[in-house]
Amino acid sequence: MPENFAPYFTATGIGTLPHPDPAQAVADVLGRLEQMPYWPQLPQRNPCEDMAPQYVSALAPLVSGQAGSRQVRAFGGLAREEALAAFYERLMSDPLESFAPDPACAAGWPVFLEAIGAARGDQYPWLKGHVTGPVTMCLAVPGDDGKSLLYDDEAAEAVARGLGAAAGAQAAELASLGRKAMIFIDEPALSGFGSAFTPVSRETVLGLLGACMEEARTRCDVVLGVHCCGNTDWSLLVDSGADVINLDSEGYGDHLLLYPESVDTLLARGGAVAWGAVPTLEYKGSETAEGLWDGLRALLKGFEEKGLAKERLASQSLVSPACGMGSMKMEQSLAILDLTVGVGRLAREQYL
Repeated sequence: MPENFAPYFTATGIGTLPHPDPAQAVADVLGRLEQMPYWPQLPQRNPCEDMAPQYVSALAPLVSGQAGSRQVRAFGGLAREEALAAFYERLMSDPLESFAPDPACAAGWPVFLEAIGAARGDQYPWLKGHVTGPVTMCLAVPGDDGKSLLYDDEAAEAVARGLGAAAGAQAAELASLGRKAMIFIDEPALSGFGSAFTPVSRETVLGLLGACMEEARTRCDVVLGVHCCGNTDWSLLVDSGADVINLDSEGYGDHLLLYPESVDTLLARGGAVAWGAVPTLEYKGSETAEGLWDGLRALLKGFEEKGLAKERLASQSLVSPACGMGSMKMEQSLAILDLTVGVGRLAREQYL
């Protein structure tokens, strides 16, 4: 992780946009998020841009998909042991770029790289990418026995390491453009962790996130975040070793307030919180940057009252939408990006 990571309410995005045209999606991102743009995933354009099928190419032959489908499956017709052996051989010997997003299922990726490459060197100092998290991915992939790969320890670790290589491949390519890279590991499946609806142990989650991050960090110097758009055990994400935790703070910020020690631990080691201060699922269209900043400021005040230093909260914060926007209307997604930029600007102007 780069030293002195101090984003000071830099605005960024999550992943998905509703655009059918990747060039327009990239232009809309770059025109707004001037400090930390991200490459857009476009699931309305093609079903293979959904979270699970988008990373089939990085996980082959362990996971396979089908053109035009959102469904994925394990082992691609190979015997389990054969698929695992072939995957690990690839992980150890294939070039890192083979784990980068496949343009056929990530149309925004090459367009984003081209646009950044054509920009001035002082533009866009940080670039953000994202991969599907190992828990979410494993839950989406059924094994030969019909159970998800989350319950196959060997296969689940292989998935985690493949996704880590995918994160490292993105970071390396973004860094080659002369910018610093941040990659989010997207884990919507951790929403409700600890409830009967998420029957997975803390040890399993920590093991999979740890393997994913370890693989990424061996490939490239990168800031790694974990995004969860629902409520979860936030100490779990801090204990995973993530550099950034990203939450729907507009909806669940009061839940994060129950973990002041974990947040303090994260900030003390140089990490940051990416506050999802702009609603997505609950977006109404009447929101203002001023009103959303008032809500975030009250949340930050709550952490101050629990003993966290205001200066550290300010320097180690980002601002984002609450979640991705792939299922929304285009005009809504652009309004949300504009609100995100507005909240970040007001925070920098008014918090210190």
